[in-house]
Amino acid sequence: MKLLLVPVLLAVCVGAQPLTDEQMKKAEGFALGCLAQHKSLNQEHLVLLRDGDFSKVDGETKCFLRCFLQQANFMDASGKLQNDYAIERLSLNREKSKVEALVKKCSAEVEDSCETAFRAVECYHREKASLL
Repeated sequence: MKLLLVPVLLAVCVGAQPLTDEQMKKAEGFALGCLAQHKSLNQEHLVLLRDGDFSKVDGETKCFLRCFLQQANFMDASGKLQNDYAIERLSLNREKSKVEALVKKCSAEVEDSCETAFRAVECYHREKASLL
C-alpha cells in the first residue's frame, strides 16, 4: 500500500516534477501517518485517486487528503489552505505566475475542511497541465 500512496499524492500535489529521495520519504511519512488515522481506506480508494478517478471519493478519503495537506503544510490545523506556502513550494521548479494562477483557481474554501482539501486536490489534479 505504501507504494500506491506516493504516486497518488505526488501526482496530485506536486505534478510532473521528479522528487528527491528526501522529498519522497517525507511524502511517504505524511501519507502513512494519515493512513493510520483513516483505517477504513483500502487499496481501491488509493488506486482510484492515483488514476485521477474521484467518482467514489467518500468522507473518509476527503479527510485523509486533509490530513496529508496539513502534514505537508498546505493547510493549517483549522482547515485554511496556505496559499502563500503552496505557491512557494510549487514554484521551486515551475514558472511562478502559472503556479499563482493554479493556486488561486484551486483555493475555494468551504465550511468543511475535508471538503476543502478534496476540492483543492481534485482541482490541482485537473489543472496541473497548466504548469507545463
